Amino acid sequence: MNVTGVDSLIHGLGPAIKPTPGSDNTEFVGELRRLIDGVNDKQLKAEAAVKDFAAGKIENVHEVMLIEAEADISFRMLLQARNKFVEAYKEIMRMQI
Repeated sequence: MNVTGVDSLIHGLGPAIKPTPGSDNTEFVGELRRLIDGVNDKQLKAEAAVKDFAAGKIENVHEVMLIEAEADISFRMLLQARNKFVEAYKEIMRMQI
């Protein structure tokens, strides 16, 4: 996931977390962006490890598999968190006042 992917993921979570000047939710969005960037870094590291293994720079297949597994688990956790945010947002939108 690149920076554009991060922005589209944040955008996909809805207007509830869109930062507005002078609001308190900018801290939440900053933390969310940091977490997404961390997952992105793990994905890029895993991709580089696979390329290095294919090029013969890394000989330990276990190391590559561990890096891949860590990136996969991080991405799945992020995806589940996103699904929960979307579900909560939809539930709030269905509430009658």
